[in-house]
Amino acid sequence: MSARLAGVADEVRVALRAPIVPSPVARIIEAAPGYLDVVWPRVASSVGTAGFLGSALYLADMALTEVEAVYEPVLTRGALHEAGVDDGEIAALLDVLDCFHYGQPQLLLLLAALAEAFGRDRVGGYGKPEPRAVTERERAHLALDVRLAPPDAGLLPEIAAALNLDAAPDLYRTVAMWPAYLGVAWEELQHLAAYPPFRRRGRGLYFYARSGARFLAEPLEADPAALRAAGLDDAMIEAARAAVDDALPAVAMMVMHAEAMRLGLGMRTREVVQA
Repeated sequence: MSARLAGVADEVRVALRAPIVPSPVARIIEAAPGYLDVVWPRVASSVGTAGFLGSALYLADMALTEVEAVYEPVLTRGALHEAGVDDGEIAALLDVLDCFHYGQPQLLLLLAALAEAFGRDRVGGYGKPEPRAVTERERAHLALDVRLAPPDAGLLPEIAAALNLDAAPDLYRTVAMWPAYLGVAWEELQHLAAYPPFRRRGRGLYFYARSGARFLAEPLEADPAALRAAGLDDAMIEAARAAVDDALPAVAMMVMHAEAMRLGLGMRTREVVQA
């Protein structure tokens, strides 16, 4: 990745208040190197609004409500202790899960807006332009030491196969840094991955995020004609479209999985919607 594209990737990371560049963003840049270079400046101001964050947190609450409706955790802290996971590790896990709980819905909204933009000459413009401030929670997320386990580590190949993905998502690669936890938790989570109501609810988040693209604060013009006018050729435009379309369903499902993990550790806190 060139220094210029690495700079764009880092701008996206900071805008999402993420400690690492999300893998879907990195894959989009790899597949279509000029795409985000063109599109990110057009959508960055909308991502930086309080309304964008509010919509993302509402998605997180939707996911938690839906997870609670179909999943009653059997996993207990006692079982984790028996597996060798101590309270310090559980606290570190909760910090990581809070980061994904907070950031993945934002990534989902961003990808959904990009996907919608491919099919329309203009998307958004109905949101409020008030900028969002950087909170203490976000500073903690940005400073978090998040590490990704190698894709072939431990249970990750099995998880990728169960999720029908080429590689395990960032959420699981991060949690895999605590293999004792993942070994116990996956006993439950693997069944959710194939449970139709759970998958339908993840799909619902996908469609909700796409419909929410109209609430971008600033109109986004990033259809093929606009991208050609910006200097991208058809091959790069189609590669970008494929990368965005490929990432979206997986990110929507990972929003669900993050909530299931939090629920399994006793976290039912909502962001904007009261239970």
